[in-house]
Amino acid sequence: MRRLWSVLVAVGLVATAAQAQDPAREWELPSKGRLHGSKAVIENQPCCGASRNARVIHPDTAALAKWAGVAARDGRTLMLKLADNRTLKLTDCDDQSGCEADDTRIHRMVDWWPQHRLYVVLVGLYEESVAYLVSERDGRTFVATAPPLLSPSGRQAVALVSNLMSGVDLEIFDFSRNPPTATKITTMPDCNGAGPNSFLRPIPVWTDETHVTFEGESPLPEDKPNTKQLLRVEDGKGQWQC
Repeated sequence: MRRLWSVLVAVGLVATAAQAQDPAREWELPSKGRLHGSKAVIENQPCCGASRNARVIHPDTAALAKWAGVAARDGRTLMLKLADNRTLKLTDCDDQSGCEADDTRIHRMVDWWPQHRLYVVLVGLYEESVAYLVSERDGRTFVATAPPLLSPSGRQAVALVSNLMSGVDLEIFDFSRNPPTATKITTMPDCNGAGPNSFLRPIPVWTDETHVTFEGESPLPEDKPNTKQLLRVEDGKGQWQC
């Protein structure tokens, strides 16, 4: 999806579509030891004690310390507490553990959202990354483009990747629905000064409950730094405003 978006941006064809939900993107349970390509299993045993053997590359020590008792690590395995005294185990897979490059999955705890009963896990792939949203209720997991940023109330969120390798991938989440839904925003801001091949600045910031602005330095040096990039987000939908 991201590579396709990069091509569309390059040829200036992204202005016609507004937003789209992909029905194939679902909340899934582990099956035959796999979950969205990761090595994963749900075990009927309680979680979680203290982390151990946790010296891994890019450790998630701070998040695990903050949420001790609901998440822990045993070496390359991240363990998340589920309802009914069960545990979801996500095991890293990379060249050091015998996996091919295109099968790389490195799992790092980012956060736990008690109000939604969701875990946020950053998943490193070979050349990029995604994020898993994991339901504490049953272990069902959704793949987000990046760790989402919650609105002030926590009722909605945005997730963004914006770089020259992956292109622009922006989605909004509606947590008022069960299960939560995600919608891709497939247009770019078209305020005065925005070019047809512009990129979003890479840091989304909620200015209030319904508005997100984008800050930081654009991946394209020729982008005008003061071009307005303001997205209104409401009821699971997004609209650019000038």
